[in-house]
Amino acid sequence: MEKENNSALTIAKPLSKRKLAKGKNRIWELDFIRGICVLLMIWDHFMFNISEIFGEAWATANPIHNGILDFAYNYESGMLREIFHPIIFCLFFILCGISCNLSRSNLKRGIEALFLAFGITVVTSLFDMSITFGVLHMLAFSILIYYIISKVCMDNNRLISMVCLIAGVVIIVVTQVYTANPPENVNPDLGFIATYFGGYQSADYFPILPNLGYVLLGASVGSFVYAERKSVLPMLDKYGWYKPVSFWGNKALAVYILHQPIIIVLLSLISYLFITPGNFIFPF
Repeated sequence: MEKENNSALTIAKPLSKRKLAKGKNRIWELDFIRGICVLLMIWDHFMFNISEIFGEAWATANPIHNGILDFAYNYESGMLREIFHPIIFCLFFILCGISCNLSRSNLKRGIEALFLAFGITVVTSLFDMSITFGVLHMLAFSILIYYIISKVCMDNNRLISMVCLIAGVVIIVVTQVYTANPPENVNPDLGFIATYFGGYQSADYFPILPNLGYVLLGASVGSFVYAERKSVLPMLDKYGWYKPVSFWGNKALAVYILHQPIIIVLLSLISYLFITPGNFIFPF
């Protein structure tokens, strides 16, 4: 029997009350894939910070740094990011849904994630870069929706899986239809629900629709693929080759909360010491 991550970003619902030793017997491939998503997120934010915050000041201070700025700009506006950015986050949400079948308490995870999300909103609003409905807000909402579904279905795994599958498909299809033909005279304050409401302001923005649909699809698939709470790729679980990447997936919640401040402080220190001496180039 295996246990999934305890963090709010790895969402879950128990199939058993048996307790396992903390940090052991994990489903390695889920942490590994999640770790890839987390590392790509860190890379993406490195490029964003350089292109939007530091790059121009660096290029002005010394034209030799134009190459760094150009690289960051090209990445941010390039086809590679345009293609893989939504795919990576869609995969992340599906993983989140898969883990809904593995946690002991989705209610607890959902509430914890919700409080952390509100905390992020409060802190970021102090620096004029408010995150009002980012990825953690959306995941908290999704966790709680899954919890409600599981209770309405009386914890019947087959029924939960069927409801999640139907709801996930309907959400994704309806979102696509309305995105292609957005309704008129909608309230932009409802933009946290879906992008087709338009005009919603958030430094990190992941609306409920269609992202909830991906989480629910992951929950439906996960109930079958990981019904035994065991790795489906045990033959590859040798020599610990995956652990350097899985570490990041295991610590996804902490990384999400801390990585941006750390990146900004690191780039500011590099700027102060080597590129723009005496100027930290803080974004606030």
